[in-house]
Amino acid sequence: MVEHSSFLTELEEAVSRGTAESCSRALWRATDILIAGSYSEDEIWTFGEVIDRLANEIEASARVRLAHTLAKSNNAPFRLVKRLASDQSIEVAGPVLQQSDRLDVETLISFAKSQGQQHLLAISKRRSVPAAVTDVLVVRGSNEVLNSVASNSGATFSNFGFLHLVRRSEADSILAESVGLRKDIPRHLFHQLI
Repeated sequence: MVEHSSFLTELEEAVSRGTAESCSRALWRATDILIAGSYSEDEIWTFGEVIDRLANEIEASARVRLAHTLAKSNNAPFRLVKRLASDQSIEVAGPVLQQSDRLDVETLISFAKSQGQQHLLAISKRRSVPAAVTDVLVVRGSNEVLNSVASNSGATFSNFGFLHLVRRSEADSILAESVGLRKDIPRHLFHQLI
């Protein structure tokens, strides 16, 4: 990590004195090194601090690229991932909300309670959506969000969540079909759905 520490020091200097172009080059170099390596959480945090500072200097299209890159990485710094996931632009937030394993349940619940429908839709498409998160999605989500999460086999639902889905499906035959096809729906709610 000594080599990387000196690299991080150089990056800090580039941020404080560099041009937008040199900051962009430094950002991608640091991101590539982070993604390719195997680091402790403390080392990932250090990379995150530098990448976060560099990311403040980049344009929206570069933030989208950064979000796509970090969304798939187990080395993605927690704080930076949360910042990207909370971005008002769905092009930036979407990949992180949908794919990042670095977002914990509490963070997903917080975003599900506070963000707009496009952000909720991205959360509903995650490979795995815990019941505590689906409980919020079924209350706040639009029909598109509900259909997405109901048809997501990686989503789990509490009894509350299923009950809310059944109630919301009364006026939506497509949602009723998606809910009815779930193998985990409690029997009594399946009968209520029919």
